This record gives sequence, C-alpha cells and structure tokens, in this order.
Amino acid sequence: MNSAGWVLVTGGAKRIGAFLNQEFAKSGKNIVLHYNRSETAAIALKAQLEALNINVILWQANLDEPETIAQRFQALRTQVSHIELLVNSASVFSQGTLLESSLRQIQSNLNIHLTSPWLLIQAVAKQNMPCQIINISDANITHRYTNKSAYFISKKAQETLTELAAIECAPIVRVNAIAPGFVLAAIDSKATQTTAQIDNKDINLLQRQVPLADLYSAIEFLTKNTSITGQTIQIDGGSHLQCPAYMLKN
Repeated sequence: MNSAGWVLVTGGAKRIGAFLNQEFAKSGKNIVLHYNRSETAAIALKAQLEALNINVILWQANLDEPETIAQRFQALRTQVSHIELLVNSASVFSQGTLLESSLRQIQSNLNIHLTSPWLLIQAVAKQNMPCQIINISDANITHRYTNKSAYFISKKAQETLTELAAIECAPIVRVNAIAPGFVLAAIDSKATQTTAQIDNKDINLLQRQVPLADLYSAIEFLTKNTSITGQTIQIDGGSHLQCPAYMLKN
C-alpha cells in the first residue's frame, strides 16, 4: 500500500476496528476514523494515533441509514484524496431466531452488514484508483446456527458480496474477506456466558481464543499479495469445520 494513501475501517473507534486502526497507524498509514455514536472513544483514539505522526480524520456516518452513505462519503472525499484500503468491520450482533426477529432487527443487520458495505464498495471503486477492500465476515456462518438469524443471514449475503465485488471491481480493485472465529466476547446483554466462563476447549479445534494480532497479519498478507481476490481467509482455530460448543449455549 502507498504510504500517501488513507485507510478506512468502519466501526473504527472500538474493539476490533480500533485495534486495526492502531496497527495501521503503527505502519505509517493515514487513518479515516469512522464512528457512529462513539464520538468520545473516536476523539480519544484520534489523539492516540496522531502521536504516531500520522494523519487522522474523524468521519461520522450511521451505517444503519444507508441512504445517507453517498452524501457522507462525498463529504469525506473533500478531505481525503485517495482511500487505498477499505475494511468493512462495523457490525451488530444481537439475539433472535428467524421466527422471532423483528423487522427493525432484520433491516439493521442488512443495513450494517450488506447494504452500507455495498455502497461503500461502490464509492471506493469510483475513485478510479488502485485500492483494496477487505470485508470482515464470520467463520461460524458455515454452521446452521439460528439463535442470531438476522446476523448470520446478512453475513452470508456479505460473503456473496465479496465474490461479486471481486469480479466487477477487477482489475484495479481487489476484494477479499477474513472470517474470524472467537476473538472478543459479543456485546449482548442476553448472552448466557461471558468470555471468562467459556472453557478453551469449547472455543475451537485449537482450544484457544483467536488473537487480534492474527486478524491484522491476515489483512497485511492480503494487502501485500497482489494475486489474491475474491477469497475469504478463515482465522478461527478451525471453528468453521466444527460448530464450537459455546455457540450452542448462547
């Protein structure tokens, strides 16, 4: 990646998004720090990243309102000339079976995991400059797990989005995805188990939590290998092969 370009990680003020921004900043990348409601966390992270002598621009956008994305991105482009890497990381993760999910819950999951990433891919591709797109999927969508149906169905749709975008955006833009397993405990008040309560043997075949650093190293690999597009890398300790026991308890 060109050090003069910018990296945009959606949901970049907290959790996985914040960690990725920290790693990109350490490598000298300029950061578009996206947030929705987490303004306090975004401002604090901006100060931390700027201490690494890189440029940081705050970008507020509600991905649950996809009709606003084009206008918000156009405003961003007045400040940033070239986004060289888009990481669609923002996510919601709430309980609800297929028959119980409300219309609002279904729409919110589709907006955040599919529609807004789709629109951002369109916007980045229209730069007509070399860039890369990486979607953050979920290794466990290989299983028929119904307790979070709106989440899993929207993530399955995102999987197809990755493949179709890779076809349409080539050869200037490469599009890939990473599919993490158990990295951080979900923020869900209805979850029956906390991270501390989950036994390592229930997490995945390797019986250990996936380190955040492994996600970044996979993204780094995808950005450097110029022959890969349309692929999803499972970073999950093997949980895509066998449904983890902890998932059946939540």
